Amino acid sequence: EHNLDLSEIPGTGIAGRVTKNDVLGYIDSGAAVERGAPSAPAATAPRAPTAPQPARAPSGVERWEGDRVEPWSRIRKLTAEHMVMSRRVSPHVNTIFEVDYSRVAQLRAKKKKEYADRGVNLTFLAFIAKAAADGLRRHPALNAAVSGESTILRRDVNLGIAVALDWGLIVPVIRHADELALLGLARAINDLGERARAKKLSPDEVQKGTFTITNPGVFGSVIGTPIINQPQAAILCVGAIEKQPTVITVDGTDTIGVRTKGMLSLAFDHRIVDGADADRFMADVKKSLQEFPEAAV
Repeated sequence: EHNLDLSEIPGTGIAGRVTKNDVLGYIDSGAAVERGAPSAPAATAPRAPTAPQPARAPSGVERWEGDRVEPWSRIRKLTAEHMVMSRRVSPHVNTIFEVDYSRVAQLRAKKKKEYADRGVNLTFLAFIAKAAADGLRRHPALNAAVSGESTILRRDVNLGIAVALDWGLIVPVIRHADELALLGLARAINDLGERARAKKLSPDEVQKGTFTITNPGVFGSVIGTPIINQPQAAILCVGAIEKQPTVITVDGTDTIGVRTKGMLSLAFDHRIVDGADADRFMADVKKSLQEFPEAAV
């Protein structure tokens, strides 16, 4: 009737949409004038902005003289897809604790030969795995997974132990880790690591993990902030364990002593794990390591 051009009418609706009141107000203001049929179709109302899509890595990167191109292996492709998906899906949060391993170092030095006589290498990682497995039983929120808008609290504690290989990374799983003593965990870590490097793991041995431990500390890394192994709720990262000068208080007097210390960091999915739950779990693991009972070795 008024031959209006909607593109000229300021919209006050959601995302700038033109409402009925906008049209009536425009007419009443006298801004509308009689005109012939428009030569071009009226512009549509602007659409609400859509969520940005994750950027793809450029596939046509310029190659320079002397460059060497290494096509991705199947495991590298799967790892890349899994890592990108995990970052996109889970809001990662990290908490970091310093641990005094002096007690563990003493027990390890005392029992190392006894374990070696049984064909088992007793490592710091075995003690950490034991403390983590026991802690997961007491803090089930960390032994969980997301399913839609629900949280699955796992009954079984299945520890994944990340193993770095020349051709990638693999995470064999220790089933029912909370039911194993330190000797059993140490033996399982040794066995799975050796067979992973020899490419002798079965498909079943890298599935159904509920919590992962990664140990970049063996390469000298002090602190790590790893990516969660989906669909798990968290991953524990072991930093380098070294002797350090430390303030020690004895009978109210501060002195400088040497202690064996290192960092433990936890990356967790903030959708289902609150910061307080993560910190309570880490405090529990730290306490277990610093007060590790000799009877459990």
